[in-house]
Amino acid sequence: MNNRIAIAIEETGIKEIVAEHFGRCSKFYLCELDEKNNLLSKESLLNPLAGEQSGTCQLPGFINQFNVNAVIAGGMGEKAITKFLDFGIDVITAPGLLYENALDLYLEGKLSGYESCKHDHDHRHSHNHCNKP
Repeated sequence: MNNRIAIAIEETGIKEIVAEHFGRCSKFYLCELDEKNNLLSKESLLNPLAGEQSGTCQLPGFINQFNVNAVIAGGMGEKAITKFLDFGIDVITAPGLLYENALDLYLEGKLSGYESCKHDHDHRHSHNHCNKP
């Protein structure tokens, strides 16, 4: 059975990084993997709730419709994490990684776990928590 992951993406010029704020990402990459974790396909989906104040709490339902097993973002609040976990979707936080690096680490089994944001998202800040190997 194939595995599907969603990666929240933020575009910064020519680089695509794992979005610092899950709910504010510009798009998601849906990656389909075979049973040996080989990448079979990658589809780009625009975030339909980008810029919405309540978007983060609605995005887990949007992502769930694509039958993903895991979601990767730089940071995410406790409500979004809880909703993903309720859907049976693993949550992985990986702030500061380039998209390609995050995908490679995930495929190698070196990227897992999450830490929820514990602050107000109405101001700009930096996430200092990281679970990189």
